[in-house]
Amino acid sequence: MQTLLMTSTLDCYYKDENGVRIPKNFGNQNEILDSIKNNLKKQENFVFVASSPEDYEKTDMYSSVIFKSFAMTLPFENYFVLDNRTKSQAKEKLQSADLIFLCGGHVPTQNKFFKDINLKQILNGLDTLIIGASAGSMNMADIVYAEPEEDGESIDPNYKTYLNGLGLTKLSVLPHFLERLDFVLDGKNILNEISIPNSKNRPFVAFSDGDYVMQKDGKLTMFGKSYLFKNNQYNLLTTGGKTDITKVVNSMYNV
Repeated sequence: MQTLLMTSTLDCYYKDENGVRIPKNFGNQNEILDSIKNNLKKQENFVFVASSPEDYEKTDMYSSVIFKSFAMTLPFENYFVLDNRTKSQAKEKLQSADLIFLCGGHVPTQNKFFKDINLKQILNGLDTLIIGASAGSMNMADIVYAEPEEDGESIDPNYKTYLNGLGLTKLSVLPHFLERLDFVLDGKNILNEISIPNSKNRPFVAFSDGDYVMQKDGKLTMFGKSYLFKNNQYNLLTTGGKTDITKVVNSMYNV
């Protein structure tokens, strides 16, 4: 059974005065490095799965930063980028991976790419550590809460807010919570006019950068602060530290 780490982001870089991303050691905030180390069998093959499979410049930039940060923090022998250039090797590379990293990006675009490469079927039964960042974490769920994020999406009658995901977890998550509190999309405050109203359709757990959820052996553990969105309202779920949220999540989805 896979171990999942659902993050907003890893603290892998800083920006210099010109806005260039400079890789750095990502550290051990909320025991993230320990969580990775303790669930790795080997440090041989690292597979980075893109979110925008045709945006090669963006994928190369982000994957390079991630690879260099891991090289500083927890080095692997081999690093591989999975996008449209390499998708013919998807099954081979994923089945030999020791760590699979599902990167952040536009949730529906990544969701479509995952379907195109049959990622759900390839991952089925793999005993591999899988780390999600932002969209990658969101797309792990059986039902993905794809909150609108690009101009026009929240007012587009054809935009699908709920998508079929990888089915690795029941938990639907919303990363970057505090970082997006004041964001406005299509003239709407994201929290009050999008996130909260959508919670009446399906509950989800929100958390901020530096916090994450681990799923291991059927148990869900929240590392850090989180919020439960349910029934058109949201409340503090965890205040920090390490908290078992398995029962809460099971009750959310009547498991």
